[in-house]
Amino acid sequence: MSSTAIPLQTQPGKKLPPPEHVTIREHDWAYAALQMIFDPPYKPETANMSWPPDILTWRSMLTSALTQFLGITGSAISIDILHLNGDEAWLRIPRVDLMHFKAGISGYVGFADGRNVGFRTVGTSEFLMGLASKKAEDSIWTD
Repeated sequence: MSSTAIPLQTQPGKKLPPPEHVTIREHDWAYAALQMIFDPPYKPETANMSWPPDILTWRSMLTSALTQFLGITGSAISIDILHLNGDEAWLRIPRVDLMHFKAGISGYVGFADGRNVGFRTVGTSEFLMGLASKKAEDSIWTD
């Protein structure tokens, strides 16, 4: 009984050829950049200890918006706050919930610190680098 062994590696010193194509499969996560908007807006000279919004304010406002729009299903959407910068935040959301998330926060008007609060979607992407490049692209026109 003879068997022919198939070598798993090439000869020493030789590299395997590069793949002809790369497949990027669907990811579990999507990313969103949001801006919290206040009416009347905060002014630098009148800003107090509640400015900029902290992580607890963000979490409670997002949960409130999603619960108001989607009920208990909205409050169950997993949201990870990755980065806060002033009134902007970068979030990680399950990809399957991204459309529900965007719908839930787009029309939300809440109340905090004596002001109306809403959200503006700065960008969404299935890749975190997609948000970073969008931010860099916007800074070309605003700086």
